[in-house]
Parts: sequence; C-alpha cells; structure tokens
Amino acid sequence: MHALWLLARRSLRQHRLSTALTAACIALSVGLVMAVFSIQAQSRDAFTGGAIGFDAVLGARGSQLQLVLNSIFHLETSPGNIPYRYYKAIQANPAVYLAVPYAVGDNYRGYRLVGTESSIFTDFEYQVGKKLQCASGRFFDPQAKEAVVGS
Repeated sequence: MHALWLLARRSLRQHRLSTALTAACIALSVGLVMAVFSIQAQSRDAFTGGAIGFDAVLGARGSQLQLVLNSIFHLETSPGNIPYRYYKAIQANPAVYLAVPYAVGDNYRGYRLVGTESSIFTDFEYQVGKKLQCASGRFFDPQAKEAVVGS
C-alpha cells in the first residue's frame, strides 16, 4: 500500500501543472453548480413570495403581464388606472373581502411613486401574519394632504 501512495505522489509531482489545472477546474465547476442552485432558489422565492396574498389584480385594459409586473413587482410601466367609481363598485361587492386601490406612477430620485390608502397597511397581509409597515411609524393623514415618502 505504501508503494501505491509513493507512486501516486511521484506522478502528481511530475505532472504538477496538469494536476493544479485539474484541481482548479473541479473547484470552479463545483462553485458554478452551487451558484446556479442558489440563484434558482432565490429567484423562485423572489417571484413566488411577492405574489402571495393577491387573489386578483384588476386594472386598465392592456397586457395582463405588464399589469402584474407593475403593480406587484414594481417593474415595467403602468398600463393605466381604472376609474375610482369602478374601485368603489368592486369594494362594495359582498364577495370581495378586501379591495385596495394601488396606482404606481413615475419616480422621484429613484423611488417609485405609489398612490394607495391606509388599508394596505392595516388590513392587507402579503403573507400569512405579515403586514406592510409604514416607514415613518405613523400613517399619513389624507385630510391634511400628507404622504409617506421614502424607501
């Protein structure tokens, strides 16, 4: 057995460059496979975790994909808004548990401008037991024409 180890060690020493390159290639390939699995898991969590809590997204006519990407993931441009009276009719429907108006507009210094009501902070759960939190620690007063600004 000792002779076998001696023979293997001499062979590795004689072929140092090819041995080092082989070891480096194996290490890089293992790292690449692990990175692919990690990115796959994070992508799945990002795109499936964000949409939890929404049974329906209603919006203006146009691309359904663009509406979902804009209102839930804040991607793409806004396809437009529905009239406020339609929102009130949907909200008054007894089959609707919660309706929250949500309009994504332009941006200010890289922050998307979102128009909504305080019910998105008080009544809406994006995941079971998890609610959105107001950045300032208090809700805005629509009568005083206040707004929440920030990330």
